[in-house]
Amino acid sequence: TPHFPIAYFGTLKLGAAVAAAPPVSVPREIEYLIRDSGAKTIVTLDILYDRIAGVWEDCGVETVVVGSIGDFLPPHKRLLGRLLKKLPSPAAPVPYGGKVQRMPDFLQSGKGRQTDNLADPEDVAVLQYTGGTTGIPKAAMLTHANLLANARQMREWFPQLRDGEETILAVLPLFHVYGMTLVLNAALILAARTVLIPNWTPSLVFEAIRTYRPTVFPGVPTLYVAFVNDERSKIYDVSSIEYCVCGGAPLPIEVKREFELLTGGRLFEGYGLSEASPLVSAQPYTGAGEAGSVGLPVADTDISIVSAETGEPVPLGQAGELLVRGPQIMAGYWHRQDETADVLEQGWLRTGDIARMDGEGLLFIVDRSKDLIITGGENVYPREIEEVLFEHPKIKEAAVVGVPHPFGGEVAKAFIVARPGEDLTKNEVLSFARERLARHKVPRAVEFRTELPKSSSGKVLRRVLSDEEKERAQKRGSRARGRLQARAGYAADSGQSSD
Repeated sequence: TPHFPIAYFGTLKLGAAVAAAPPVSVPREIEYLIRDSGAKTIVTLDILYDRIAGVWEDCGVETVVVGSIGDFLPPHKRLLGRLLKKLPSPAAPVPYGGKVQRMPDFLQSGKGRQTDNLADPEDVAVLQYTGGTTGIPKAAMLTHANLLANARQMREWFPQLRDGEETILAVLPLFHVYGMTLVLNAALILAARTVLIPNWTPSLVFEAIRTYRPTVFPGVPTLYVAFVNDERSKIYDVSSIEYCVCGGAPLPIEVKREFELLTGGRLFEGYGLSEASPLVSAQPYTGAGEAGSVGLPVADTDISIVSAETGEPVPLGQAGELLVRGPQIMAGYWHRQDETADVLEQGWLRTGDIARMDGEGLLFIVDRSKDLIITGGENVYPREIEEVLFEHPKIKEAAVVGVPHPFGGEVAKAFIVARPGEDLTKNEVLSFARERLARHKVPRAVEFRTELPKSSSGKVLRRVLSDEEKERAQKRGSRARGRLQARAGYAADSGQSSD
């Protein structure tokens, strides 16, 4: 919604820092982010106010700015929306007054006041929350210089983009560093028009494509999967789309081919992470390179692939841990010196991701960080889910791993050991998790066990559980292929078509 870019760029101009939270966050998560960041001002929407109502005062927040969906509509449309009840209403009245202000009033209070740009390039612009490779979310400190460098790196990587002539379809969430850089900051660098889509609603997306003719469409694999599987992609004229950059998770090659066939545009796969603002590499515009690679490092970016055991560079073509150095690399983790020291050394960022490089210099991500789950392009951290599950009085042990999912790449699955004598159901576990976790973090599957695999030191072996799930998936795939082959054989014997 327009509220986000207004609050984002206004905050940056003041020299303050933005700490953005997903709108699906539950009060418990928001309270943690407020306390950890030390935020004194919150900007939100009235339909989300109930998420912060019970926590902001105790956290020392001094100002709450609350917007409504219709704030920036023309007056006649805003009135019509209210009369026809087309605009969403908050679950409960917002207690305006005192520290809680309406966004239009807050903006009006600054009218006529001139404020110089108070930001320094090395000031922290964004506290981007990430779990890194494991654990409770921590904030990567991204400076103005980091964000500007990464936006410029993106701009230079695609020289065919035309300043002042592009239109960006903004479906990516702007609270995520990927959308922040490839939509908000890139649009500023390009002097582009931005079409804001509040959420992935196919009718809204395709109508926006037909009306505004976007030329740039950054996304994650799930968005492109949904796009090509929607009948409207074959009916509507989607030929305006020329450039797309996909990140967040591996992109299925067939999805890339079909998307490019439908639009006539180009879909480039890239790689990045929050600590790098986020773009590290992307497939070159020339189209060179093998399918499945994440391309070459963007301008001014160095990479090194080293042995996890020795720290020494590995031979070309061999897999190892990926290290990155460049002007987009974070200043460190907010208030976490030890964890900063673990990942930053002489300007190099240890990504924790396993990669290899081929003879052409193209980068391939072999495996994501050890325990990280990527679902719908969003990072999900097993430990965070496990800590919530351990709060359930009937749960003795819990372990969470990522399991393959045809649409979301991966989803979280919880393995539960109930306390002796307790009768625990899947619905109880999921209801408990839904109250305490954002929707994309809630496990999609639950399996009860009498015990969990452990090492000799008593540590739960998530990798064993993950390998078991992969083996199950392979067996299901083999059985499915067997059934298809049997059908094809029957059709051939009977003279029927196997289509």
